Amino acid sequence: LLIPASPDQVWAVITGDGWLADEVELELVPGGDARFADSDSIRTGWVEEARAPVGTGEGVLVFWWGPEGEPATRVALTLVPEGEELTRVRVAELRPLESLDLVGTPLPGQHSAGYGPAMLAVA
Repeated sequence: LLIPASPDQVWAVITGDGWLADEVELELVPGGDARFADSDSIRTGWVEEARAPVGTGEGVLVFWWGPEGEPATRVALTLVPEGEELTRVRVAELRPLESLDLVGTPLPGQHSAGYGPAMLAVA
């Protein structure tokens, strides 16, 4: 996402209420608690890394979250300044390896008779 705001402004939005969930509680230190509540769900977890952008520098927020009793996913948000008052937000959400299966799936393309692994979440 390319957002017309400074990294500091974007950081305030992603760590506050409304963007990740209706109500967000984050201890922005490694190992800090994380809680995300919406009207129909609550996800809890912990903070792996939190580095607020300083001036025109990059910011990083990495945390784990998941509903009670279900496997957590790892979310990595990176804020990269792009010019004046623009910030690129990169978001990656990954499942832990024990929640993934490797399945042989035909590879796309012409004349492709080979098979390759495709990751499918086990749900």
